[in-house]
Amino acid sequence: MKKRDEGINDADLAKLSPRIIPYGKYNEVLEGLSRDLFSNIIELVERAELYIPKLREILPITQLNNELISLRVAAVDAGSNGKDLIIGYQPISIAVGAAFKDGIKICDPLLATLKPPSSSLDDEEGVKLSSIIGYYLMYNLASVLLDKSDLILIDGPLFLPRSYYAPRGRSYSNSYLEVYEATLRTLSSLLREAEASGKYILGVVKRIRSHYISQWLGIDGLSDSLISSLSIKEGEALGPIPISGGWEEVASYLGDARSFRPWAIFLRRGRAPIRLDLPEYSVDKAYALASYIYSISEPSTGLPMPILAVDRLSKVTDKQSSLIYRMILREARKRGINSEKLALFSIQRGEID
Repeated sequence: MKKRDEGINDADLAKLSPRIIPYGKYNEVLEGLSRDLFSNIIELVERAELYIPKLREILPITQLNNELISLRVAAVDAGSNGKDLIIGYQPISIAVGAAFKDGIKICDPLLATLKPPSSSLDDEEGVKLSSIIGYYLMYNLASVLLDKSDLILIDGPLFLPRSYYAPRGRSYSNSYLEVYEATLRTLSSLLREAEASGKYILGVVKRIRSHYISQWLGIDGLSDSLISSLSIKEGEALGPIPISGGWEEVASYLGDARSFRPWAIFLRRGRAPIRLDLPEYSVDKAYALASYIYSISEPSTGLPMPILAVDRLSKVTDKQSSLIYRMILREARKRGINSEKLALFSIQRGEID
């Protein structure tokens, strides 16, 4: 693979040569793009298939059991959205948590939110801030639900890499970085509390975009979703494997929990695998936990039913985001904000109100 400092050559530029054609051939362009994308997809699949027979021999793949045991399970999920106004991006985040035993709700759902920091300067920071606030709220809800549960399921990963949420090549506001650090410290506190009380924390990743398996194996360019989809069958698990790449960058934020490196185990129920993230202190229980998650997962989606339950309650749709925006305008008019200032509350061009 080419190193970043090697630059590109004429052959690389030739691959990026655009096709300029009359607009009247728009439909032909769409057909051509579909063929190009198909070619890319099938090339990746065929490349991965060459590895699969050997990978099934060397990867830690195990058959899960479907033995249902009685556990108190809490699940937390967050919904995020926002509005990009002239004055800055306004993040909207909520989180919902509930506890269950044998599929029965044992406490009323809890809702968490907070007043976000002042407006983000741009939508890239604002969208990420909305997501991070969601994790912060989930970790706080999980801590509240810890005494009502034996296992807590968090919708999303247990690892928030700095390379994505706060890359050093990009400037972020102080308030954004403060929320990011507070989120990591809240996760640290949750992990310490869970280990001390003999409880388990799992991150449930529904849309797998990681490359942990290929990094672990030293194979370049194959995603975890592709490898796991081709490698494991219904009722099988792959892992646990260590989550690498950037963990050390956030470990310093975690205080006493910095040794809780996250591990990943992939399991399949239904059409596609999911990834479970678990802290190092529970790695020896990885297969037992994966088997339990398999047993409580809904067959058509492959997702744990407690996660599905809170997911339905936590969504912040565009319709709800627009409703909040109209409430903001109503509040501004009620307070007598003049038209010149009110114009700053307007949505950026191209946004939907």
